[in-house]
Amino acid sequence: MKILQLCHKMPFPLHDGGACSISNTALGLINQGMVLKVHAINTPKCNVDLGCMPLVFKEKCSFEFSWVDTRIDPARALINLFTDRSYLVERFFSLKFNADLIRILTRQTFDIIQLEHVYLCLYLDSIRKHSHAKVILRPQNVENEVWKSVMKFKINPLKKFYLKIATTRLMKFESEMATKVNGILAISGSDADTFHSYAPEVPLLTVPIGFDISQFTPHVHFDQFNRLPVFYHLGSMDWLPNVQGIKWFIKEVIPLIKADYPDFIFRIAGKKIPRWFYRLTGSNVMVDGEVADSMQYQEYKDILVVPLFSGGGLRVKIIEAMALGKTVISTTKGAEGIPYTDQENILIADTKEDFIIQIKKCMNSMVLCKEIGKKAKLLATENYNCRETGKKMVEFYESIIQKS
Repeated sequence: MKILQLCHKMPFPLHDGGACSISNTALGLINQGMVLKVHAINTPKCNVDLGCMPLVFKEKCSFEFSWVDTRIDPARALINLFTDRSYLVERFFSLKFNADLIRILTRQTFDIIQLEHVYLCLYLDSIRKHSHAKVILRPQNVENEVWKSVMKFKINPLKKFYLKIATTRLMKFESEMATKVNGILAISGSDADTFHSYAPEVPLLTVPIGFDISQFTPHVHFDQFNRLPVFYHLGSMDWLPNVQGIKWFIKEVIPLIKADYPDFIFRIAGKKIPRWFYRLTGSNVMVDGEVADSMQYQEYKDILVVPLFSGGGLRVKIIEAMALGKTVISTTKGAEGIPYTDQENILIADTKEDFIIQIKKCMNSMVLCKEIGKKAKLLATENYNCRETGKKMVEFYESIIQKS
């Protein structure tokens, strides 16, 4: 089977959940023997160096990219108000990407074209005109719900007004596009419910993000009995829900924790950390910035903290931490889509009082953390193996093709 995977961002380096999701999808399809071509958007904002391309993209598939400037242009954003389209979507349209896509489609034939984000539905007309392939939408989340939840936080009133308009238009676009594809592969059950409500007649299957589980070695816990655990957060800090959550955690939770545990340590790592975050550092908070290898970074960290109150989809860094045998403290929102059991393979906290209780449990009992970490690794191994997710995707493709 020949598959074209269209990506709204580069699938490497693996510094954020979106890149991990796309990259591991590609790996799962390659493991199933699919003939894969990947065409991705590269932007000046991220400017990914091809020198960091994983071997799987060099040796096992055909890869190319197009430059698209997705940065917010205030003038274009203002003009967009006088249209019926959402600027959140429109900034992903590029004549260059469209031309490159048409070139690919006129030179090669594909059985399946998978869109790794709803924004890529902007190119559906070109796809339908130049290809007979079945089009599968793989939404990374319900995008309009992400923006709606962002608006609940305190932001500039003018920005809130603009986002309300843009998000309403985004929801209309998202629901319309869902009806125009041949199939939908949702990442989580809640996302699946939403997309099914948009397009009840379109075949849909929930397939979570997969990982190459063999790459994960469990964290060695015995050294933790001789020291205090290190709490940490690892994620893309150019994503507003992460910034909002961590800022809240530092200001609302940590002062109450350090009153009882003055040696409490919380470390933050990820790409695009705002400069003002560094002003929040002190004896209890350390900002490590962007890291080259997320698994290596987590080796001597113990408890992942995910104070996420908005957003959607599935949090890749939680699954990654679980696969490493870590204890995770997350909000219900952050753990959405994961078949967890609270107090067994994760610790759930939705208020500052909850976070304080769960953190104190971890500070007082590394035996508890070790047991939760073991069960978390088991959950990740059983549910998020990219070989299995790749197999489910291929079976879904075959069912779509057979219906034609």
